[in-house]
Amino acid sequence: MVRLHPSPPNFLPSGIMKIEEKVLSTIKKFSLIAPNDTVLCAVSGGPDSVALLHMLKNFSQTLNIKIYAAHFNHKLRGEESDIDEIFVKNLCQKLSIPLIVGSTDVKRISQGKNVEDTARKERYKFLQATANKLKADKIAVGHTASDLCETIIFNLSKGTGIKGLRGFLPKRDNIVRPLFEITREEVEEYLKSNNIHFRIDSSNFDTKFSRNLIRLHVIPHLKRINPSIERTFLKEAETFRELEDFIENETETALKQGIFTENSFSIDLKSLLSLHPFMAKTILQKAFSKLSGETLSANKLSSIIKLAKRKKSGSLNLKNGFKVLKTQTHLILCRKDDKKSSFEIEIKEIPAKIETPSGTFEFLEGGKGDFEFPKSEIKKKLFLRTRKGGEWLSFPYGKKKLKKFFNEKKTPFNIRNAIPLLVTGENEVIWIPGLYKKTYIKESKKKISVRYEGGIENIDT
Repeated sequence: MVRLHPSPPNFLPSGIMKIEEKVLSTIKKFSLIAPNDTVLCAVSGGPDSVALLHMLKNFSQTLNIKIYAAHFNHKLRGEESDIDEIFVKNLCQKLSIPLIVGSTDVKRISQGKNVEDTARKERYKFLQATANKLKADKIAVGHTASDLCETIIFNLSKGTGIKGLRGFLPKRDNIVRPLFEITREEVEEYLKSNNIHFRIDSSNFDTKFSRNLIRLHVIPHLKRINPSIERTFLKEAETFRELEDFIENETETALKQGIFTENSFSIDLKSLLSLHPFMAKTILQKAFSKLSGETLSANKLSSIIKLAKRKKSGSLNLKNGFKVLKTQTHLILCRKDDKKSSFEIEIKEIPAKIETPSGTFEFLEGGKGDFEFPKSEIKKKLFLRTRKGGEWLSFPYGKKKLKKFFNEKKTPFNIRNAIPLLVTGENEVIWIPGLYKKTYIKESKKKISVRYEGGIENIDT
């Protein structure tokens, strides 16, 4: 049975008064709440969220913030859930804090599968919708250092990377965690010392839920080894946050060695394999995430690296309709049905500034640019476009098909359809950024220059 817990009055021990100071310090340290912010506090009725609401109320003048409360009834525990809602309503009325209540039948929505995850998603969906309606700057949730410790252990037991080892963040988008650096024991001391009532969720003792099993059985055993395990995990999480930040910066720099198009990422094999395996996998993970919004498993990343090291060309299917291709010179992540964004624009007037999926082109009379050509070419009709087939290039020794030219240059085939071409009405290619410029035997006084800003010129041929 869920009980209402009145924490009996108690003499405030030395140090308990400093709990609010620690929370204020956390808010300042991580820039969680700014002056004049409107803060929506998520309140379940449990000890952590109740303590957070009381603290924010006490901080409201110091921080100059406006507070709202939000309670979400998951309808998972029948009458108990309804009593929690009533408790939160009474609490907010007592504190003179406006309350918004939402509810949904989580068990029906989840159909008995992964109820915890469904409840979390529905709760955060409600909180975000409420924050938007109130124009709240932040959503404050009551996760503590003890929750962080449990989360990291849970992630580690399932298999995880750096993100899992650093656990949740003190701030993510508009979600803030002011209790991030205090433990559950400190929360309970705070409530007891201030005679603050709260509710206990009976499902917190059900060890069929992994997190409850960790909290009730794993953590107590670990505390026999290290009584200050939460503090240790806090320090380790900080180290992993710094490491994650460092790797993120290094990855963004390394990603510039490759080329993104709308549906693909291509990187030179030599560049990729010259990197440390960890960084190579991180780059591939980042690239795939940018393309698909998803992540790849550690096993799949290892398979991609093995493919990259093979002497022969090959391919490997990924998820979400993507695949990875290995050519003689490049490794390419792309969609299986990638058709690329094609375009065709006729150059009729000069000057002209043209935006394309492959970059920005500026055509000017005279001057210096990435390419200069006689103004007379416009009389033949001139197009800025992607390839359609049948294009050719001229050389002192004769003509050459565009396809043959790309093959000789070992241009990754998934990029070919995205490369911009300057083509005459006779299907002659006179310029390919970074790859080809037509040589004009007779100099012309009337010239047109083209300036290009894009990524195709960075192809390593």
